[in-house]
Amino acid sequence: MSREKLKEEEIEFLAKEYKKNPQLFQRESFIDEPNFLKRFGIFIKEKEGFPLGYIKFWPQDFIVEEITETNDIQTINLGDFLAKKITFWEKAPTIYATLVKCGLSTIEAVEEMSSILKIDRKQIQFAGIKDKDAITSQLISFRKINIKNLETAQSPYFFLKNVYSGKGVIEVGSLKGNEFTVLVRTDSSFLKKNFIETLNKISEEGFYNFFYLQRFGTPRLINFYWGFFILRGEYQKAALSYLCAPGEREVPYFINLRKKIKENFGKWSEIEKILKPFPLIFKNEMKIVSYLKNNPRDFSGALNQIPEQVQLWIFALASLFFNKKLSEILKGRQKLPEFLPLILSNDKKDWLFYKDILEKNGIFSIPFENLKPFPHIQLRKRAIKTKEKVKILDYKIIKEGAILDFILPKAAYATAFLAHLFNLVSGLPPKDISAHPIDTKASLGKDSLEEVLNQFKDVIYPKTEDFIKKLSQE
Repeated sequence: MSREKLKEEEIEFLAKEYKKNPQLFQRESFIDEPNFLKRFGIFIKEKEGFPLGYIKFWPQDFIVEEITETNDIQTINLGDFLAKKITFWEKAPTIYATLVKCGLSTIEAVEEMSSILKIDRKQIQFAGIKDKDAITSQLISFRKINIKNLETAQSPYFFLKNVYSGKGVIEVGSLKGNEFTVLVRTDSSFLKKNFIETLNKISEEGFYNFFYLQRFGTPRLINFYWGFFILRGEYQKAALSYLCAPGEREVPYFINLRKKIKENFGKWSEIEKILKPFPLIFKNEMKIVSYLKNNPRDFSGALNQIPEQVQLWIFALASLFFNKKLSEILKGRQKLPEFLPLILSNDKKDWLFYKDILEKNGIFSIPFENLKPFPHIQLRKRAIKTKEKVKILDYKIIKEGAILDFILPKAAYATAFLAHLFNLVSGLPPKDISAHPIDTKASLGKDSLEEVLNQFKDVIYPKTEDFIKKLSQE
């Protein structure tokens, strides 16, 4: 069954559940204010006085275009399926293409393509994970596939263009950076003069390179706990928490559903029934439960059913410690080093740097042997910049807010940069935020988004639109 059909059935089911108890689907606005960010080790001086800023109200409010190592920008614009200036070499082992998507993460899009093409997920490679609630483009590679089959790998959520063949493969991290075109919607707390002064200062001095909230798995924001349990070898606890622990920003309906799963923990057939109506929302949970149904004691094997997710959890824990150490240095007004290491290193000096934090969390010395069941997780030296530069290409103040066109190097978060300008808001948009759709590219004098928006017309909707409530009233 196609993703579109599965999504339709999920929403129809939830609409029936909404009719039973609308309160369980109550949405909230969430502000990334200083005390909340402190829990994730993020400290930004004088943040209390920043204006509110809502991002991703419409998908076109947040555009990400990858810049390859050869400085080629993978644009979101529509294009020909085959690349024009590149000869197609049929015997080449690799096919490259630009993936343009909307409403899916890169991992979800790759899984969908592998399903359509009936190939192993590992045959598709990409350099980095792009945002879900956005319109994004990036270079991807396919190994050992027929180009004729590739033409069928289309969806309401994505399309492929500029296909060509060659050698090699896209490797994780093999990009130079990303160009962002972002509309931050503002309210009456926004002052143009203050914004421009702060923007100019950041443009000159850079911003503190924190790992922002999406690193910790929105909307639940607890994935570092699962990484912590895995690092301690407590695989069952990791699986229990992943399946059952309520999320920071989940709606009450799903919080209650996780409580129900916890009540049935170990009764895998029963949990399968609970999750059955949600083949997309709980896709990864289903993989774990299906494995445990046949292998009830093998929790490390169950977690290995979602290896990319487990890798993200471990990195989330390392990112949390990085944030805490960076904030500690900033608050103590110590000299800021250019780089900080991550704990996931085979060099003892790197994780000894975090000795105080590790001891406080009961994982010193780090029991790296507990990561052996997970081959996706590789220990190596990783040095992360403490302060990062942003290249401002253009900006424009409009009545809806501020449009920013900027470039960040790889591994830098656009939200971390924007958090130095705004107190970011997510979830249900505040009433005083404009809902008017804006062509951000055209507003900056670039090519209009009209064609690409038309391509994604079936999956583009504003954050104010509640499909579940809407369907329940039909």
